[in-house]
Amino acid sequence: MNMVRRILISEQPFRERRPGAAWPEWGVWPAKWIAPAEGEAAGMRATLFRCDIEMERQETVRLHLAADAVYRFWIDGVYVASGPEQGDRNHTFFDTFDWEAGAGAHRLTVLVTSFGVSGPFSRMEFAHGLLLAAEGAAGARLNSCAANWRAAGIAGIAGRDVLYGAGSVGQELVFDLAGWPEGAERGEGVAFGPVVEGEPGSNAGMRNEYRPVPLLEPAALPEMAAAPVGGWRVVCVSPSEGRRLPADGGDSERAAEWERGLKQGNMHVPPHCSLRVLLELDDYYCGCPELTVSGGAGSELAIGWCEALAVTDEPSGRKDDRREWRGRYFHGIYDRFRMDGRRGAELFTLHYRAGRFVSIEVRTGAEPLVIDRFGLRESRYPVEFAAAFECGDDRFAECFRLACRTLEMCSHDTFMDCPFYEQLQYVGDTRIQALVTLAATPDDRLVRKALRLFASSQLESGLVQSRYPSRVTQVIPTFTPYFVGMVLDWTKWRGGALARELFPAARRGTDAFERWLNRDGLLEINRSWNFVDWPGWKWGVPPDGEFGVSGVLNAQYLYTLEMTRELCELMEAPELAAHYRRRLAEQSERFVRAFWRPDAGLFADSLAGDAFSEHAQVFALLSHALPEEIRERCAATLFRRRDLTEATVYFTFYLFEVYREFNRPDLLVERLKIFFDMNTLGLKTMLEAPEPSRSDCHAWSAHPIWHFLTSLLGVRPAGAGFRQVEVRPQPGPLPFVRGKVCHPAGMIEVECDAHSARVVLPAGVTGRFIAPDGRSFALGGGADQIEFQP
Repeated sequence: MNMVRRILISEQPFRERRPGAAWPEWGVWPAKWIAPAEGEAAGMRATLFRCDIEMERQETVRLHLAADAVYRFWIDGVYVASGPEQGDRNHTFFDTFDWEAGAGAHRLTVLVTSFGVSGPFSRMEFAHGLLLAAEGAAGARLNSCAANWRAAGIAGIAGRDVLYGAGSVGQELVFDLAGWPEGAERGEGVAFGPVVEGEPGSNAGMRNEYRPVPLLEPAALPEMAAAPVGGWRVVCVSPSEGRRLPADGGDSERAAEWERGLKQGNMHVPPHCSLRVLLELDDYYCGCPELTVSGGAGSELAIGWCEALAVTDEPSGRKDDRREWRGRYFHGIYDRFRMDGRRGAELFTLHYRAGRFVSIEVRTGAEPLVIDRFGLRESRYPVEFAAAFECGDDRFAECFRLACRTLEMCSHDTFMDCPFYEQLQYVGDTRIQALVTLAATPDDRLVRKALRLFASSQLESGLVQSRYPSRVTQVIPTFTPYFVGMVLDWTKWRGGALARELFPAARRGTDAFERWLNRDGLLEINRSWNFVDWPGWKWGVPPDGEFGVSGVLNAQYLYTLEMTRELCELMEAPELAAHYRRRLAEQSERFVRAFWRPDAGLFADSLAGDAFSEHAQVFALLSHALPEEIRERCAATLFRRRDLTEATVYFTFYLFEVYREFNRPDLLVERLKIFFDMNTLGLKTMLEAPEPSRSDCHAWSAHPIWHFLTSLLGVRPAGAGFRQVEVRPQPGPLPFVRGKVCHPAGMIEVECDAHSARVVLPAGVTGRFIAPDGRSFALGGGADQIEFQP
């Protein structure tokens, strides 16, 4: 009997993980990229590859598999896996499997699909094809080449443009069974032809000479979590014409009948029927349908996902209470299946969809359709939250839960901003996701991967691409500082070889802004999009942020210089630290002279001085470069004034950092209201922006977890590599704070009220405790009980 196990060789020592001990040192694989002989196509393209092998005896064969762009893999007709991880040309990830192959004949089949110019922005395609290499003696018969493999184009897999405003996720799948012959997964019923060979596989970092081919790296991440979704119910069955659901809720008995039929199996849909079955999920999910159908020749079944139903028949219309569906409009992203009448046809999709509601829309012809099996399977990174936070207020517990689910839904084979609309890894979002991940989970692999990919995206200018991997290049200059911040954060929380590797890239990112210093020495960025936040500014750009001299952007530049100075000190580069310290002092003097308004006690958003925002004050205060008198007055005015342009969901992350520095947890708790109110809308995840929000699940909104653990509970690194710990609780108006924070050596436990605290550090870890009254106590490792005055 065949048994196949995916293994993660990237976590093995390099010499041990190098595919095939006998492979040449220069990183040239014994297998070649192969493609069907009929040539390229512009749109979505699917090819089934097949290889037959006769095993003389039972043995374990190690297989390495890569594909451009995605694959679905079977051995002897039994599904093995899908992949690979998203990457770029310099990080093309391959998966590794140990196959316990029995004696006798076997067949490997791999469906490879590429998406072309209409594919997901996050998929960086190079040349449609497959690469498979086997270690040991089996390699001569399994390695991908013209002698071993055959290929056939699959007409049944095609794409259709998304009608909803989420085109960056790629096209909807159209799966026509007439073009997927019965037994295709076993390599049957398909007319296979020869393959053409391309370049041999090339290991990243080893070849000294190569043509522009993808450079291969072993998969960096574990398998995605794939648990069945059990919590769903049918809430409505109605005619499928139009997008509007019946205002009266429809026939409840029919809805109950469909729920029983779908959950138990063998649901019959009569001929000449057209209907919609609306499912409400018990949580926000990213997932795929699991379907087996029989009969129904000429029928079409579409499965659509949406986050919430809209009040009006406009995709961007307001949604209000996310639990309501009666009389609302379903605007979703679909996968569509066309039936050819066969029995027991297993249908599959190529990618997950996301949301809270699922619409099953069926149109049958002259023959009835039987849904033999229906289910949903969740798909996400296997995030495991080890951190905890309590304070005696139920609002915090619910906020923590929603933020955790938001991070789960925005963590896949990369971090991403939102799982429904874009599915792209943006630097601004990812910095927050990475910090939450480091503080709340013991697994830092997604953070490592994100850092390396963003470094790989760095342009000649020194700017990093604002989202990456992406086949459509986008540059937001104001996001490069957050890459600098990510490198600084990693240096504090982990340090080590990766910090040293990324150190030059972070400095280049900071230095990129020197080109935009005008003759007055002020930052004047002559390109856009210079996004900062969504407080009502057009496209999120502050006053004079495009082709002008913006106080907000000049303040952000100060913050960037300060992060770079601190990074240089942590990396024990005193000469570089001195350089950035001088640059920071020079820029601070210019900034204060240009934007400080003594009569207002604030920094202006522009040279005209007629607008003031929290954003300019926050960046300036986080720079630690202001004259003390101005710093104190700016903070006092920021904390008092309520007529400033306010930070919204995203930028409150940085506002809360200022509250922590000035020991104002009372203000932090007050401004958490925007997050607490999300629960009243029936949300299961957190909004992108204040209502009317586009996205109902957005990564940057998970940052309350970070501030619960590192601001209110007060646990942060004190230096590089988290070798020392600072515990500075700020309970403020809360009766107590209690929780756990992740450390590379284990868990840090803290409990603090107005009179005392208890801190438990992992073995061998030491640090300092800063009491709410300002006194400092040494933490010697293990458990410490600390008494102090209120």
